[in-house]
Amino acid sequence: MKFQSFLIPRRKVIELCLLPIFLVVAYFIWPEIEVLSLFAFGYIWNWTASNDLTALFEDRRYRMSMLKMVVNLQNLILKPFGWAPEIVKRIIRVLPAGIFWYLVIYLNESHMPWWATFLGSAVFELLLLEISLFKKHKESV
Repeated sequence: MKFQSFLIPRRKVIELCLLPIFLVVAYFIWPEIEVLSLFAFGYIWNWTASNDLTALFEDRRYRMSMLKMVVNLQNLILKPFGWAPEIVKRIIRVLPAGIFWYLVIYLNESHMPWWATFLGSAVFELLLLEISLFKKHKESV
């Protein structure tokens, strides 16, 4: 496989580069490291699941990776809702990261803000919604 098959599109890089800005805003709203880290986990989870990583998963090294687990869990939860309207799918895309990290926090009997992961996922999905609305508006003009 060539190296270029692993390059991600510029739009996806920009989406990931917006994470520090969202973390600074979140810090001023709720200045705790636990909130920031779980917010980032939710954001990165949905960012990872939104990428087309099929070329990467064909490589043997990534057969049993955390990256593949994230994508598989996201697809497993979203598969029954393939018939649903786009807005319902976006709402459901927020759930997998939050549920996963909620279970991790619950099983470890930790006192962490489990809701921050849902919030990070929701911010990413809202960002995608804004981008798609802007793109549709630009095409109609």
